[in-house]
Amino acid sequence: MTKIKILETIRQGSFGGGETYLFNLVTRLNRDKFEPVVLSFSEGAMVEALKEKSIKTYVISTEKPFDISVYKQVFQILKKENIDLLHIHGTRAGTNTLIPTLFTKVKKIYTVHGWSYHTGNNALVTKSRIISEKFLTRFTNVTVCGSEADKKLGEQNCPGGKYRLIHNSIDPDLYDPQKPGKDIRKEFGFDENDFIISSIARLTFQKDPLTLIKAFNLFQAIHQNVKLLIAGGGELEEECKQLVHDLNLDIHVVFSPFRKDVTDVLRSIDVFVLPSLWEVIPLGLLEAMSFEKICVATKIPGTSEAVKNNENGFLFEKGNEMELAQKLEYIYLNRNNLDAIKQNARKTVVDNFNIKTLVKKNESLYLELMGE
Repeated sequence: MTKIKILETIRQGSFGGGETYLFNLVTRLNRDKFEPVVLSFSEGAMVEALKEKSIKTYVISTEKPFDISVYKQVFQILKKENIDLLHIHGTRAGTNTLIPTLFTKVKKIYTVHGWSYHTGNNALVTKSRIISEKFLTRFTNVTVCGSEADKKLGEQNCPGGKYRLIHNSIDPDLYDPQKPGKDIRKEFGFDENDFIISSIARLTFQKDPLTLIKAFNLFQAIHQNVKLLIAGGGELEEECKQLVHDLNLDIHVVFSPFRKDVTDVLRSIDVFVLPSLWEVIPLGLLEAMSFEKICVATKIPGTSEAVKNNENGFLFEKGNEMELAQKLEYIYLNRNNLDAIKQNARKTVVDNFNIKTLVKKNESLYLELMGE
């Protein structure tokens, strides 16, 4: 059997949600049937990790969408590698790789890692991005969405596409609390009796870290042995640090850059919080759930497909620091009686958001499009 050669494209070489998805997929594909080649539009840790896994990876540097100057290079890669199928990951990668394939026989898949016309854009930007998404969904053979909510949103705003649902997923075996590891509380300056709340996410408008800090301020005023660990950088980092200082929380809040030892970070915390304004199904949340951590997240489409309130975690209305503080208070007071919720969280991931299923569904889609 001749291997199906797939060009997997992504906008950047640093790890993020879409990049983690791509990495998890291409490193687990059946290499007897599929040969992945990756194209990134910047260098980064993901590119280096792919090379360590012996995945052929190209880098064309650009931060622009619809960058005509890169089309020739993309076409040359398609021709040189004799690509059968283009798998686009995210809007930016799509605008820079779809056009060079339009007059070829290459089959095309567009996996949406969150629609680009999200909350926070003005009307003009939203309209222009919907036009871009209509182009991508119209001229690809299949559009894959990572949540039921995103699929419905696509069908509503870009009705010309052919949609499939493949839930965002992780490898629960990598996030198994029973596996050996180390507690790194002391590294962050925490005592063994501290109750640690953490957010492991980019400090951006989407992730809304300011609401978490405000909620923690309300919660910490009642309990002195609680601490907050904020792991991740971003454009709101200085604003977050200033708010912590203004609220006199400096000795209670620790900021940390992104870390590779995520499992050790999860092992060392008590509660994982994700106060996002929008999400598909966030991988960081799934990782914490798999690690049997108490998770608190916003009641938004996508996230709500994974977290069921009072069953495997807790939900609160986005932007509502008072409700979040109340959830944290409940968890703190009942922290010794929440084992069922922790176990349900891991079971949810193992049963419904497992990377093995994601890989199999993508492989089946590749075979279907190639007529095999």
